[in-house]
Amino acid sequence: MSDSASDEDLARLTADLARSLRDLQRELEPGERRRLRPPSPRELLQFTDEVAIPAAILVLETNVRALRLLQRAIRLADPERSLTDGRDTPVRDRAVQLSQTTVRKLDDVLADVQDAIEGRPTDDEAERVLAEARSLRDEIDDRLAAETESRDPGADAEAGGPVPVDVDAELQSIKDDLDGDDDSSSA
Repeated sequence: MSDSASDEDLARLTADLARSLRDLQRELEPGERRRLRPPSPRELLQFTDEVAIPAAILVLETNVRALRLLQRAIRLADPERSLTDGRDTPVRDRAVQLSQTTVRKLDDVLADVQDAIEGRPTDDEAERVLAEARSLRDEIDDRLAAETESRDPGADAEAGGPVPVDVDAELQSIKDDLDGDDDSSSA
């Protein structure tokens, strides 16, 4: 009885499984009625080789990178550990050295700017150019003063400074001269 009962149960279960598979097939492909078949061993090997293994490798590599980033973040967040960790010492020493060099260069540039603002050049070439510019300025001032004195030597002495100029009158005079030239050229 147990053999016939188990055979009947097995037949019933097989029929239920076949019916469930047909229902599932109808749900998956309502418009098309094609027969599903399991993949062949060759197709399974090809899928594994081209898709499954590269995907698994990519997932593992991504997890390793994420864990390394997490490890670095933890080291950065814990300053005591990062100071005692010997593996990062060359990188940290290089970063400190670069920071110090940058700060020194910034200090030098700021000192040069301050000297330039105060009129004290830091290098010999700049000092020579600045001295030459000052010399030319003094020469121009002297010539202007000499020219002013040669025109009216008493004006500066009497007024104690530059001679006042009526700008409006001078502009009107120039305008009249130009208008006179236009009248004579048209005549």
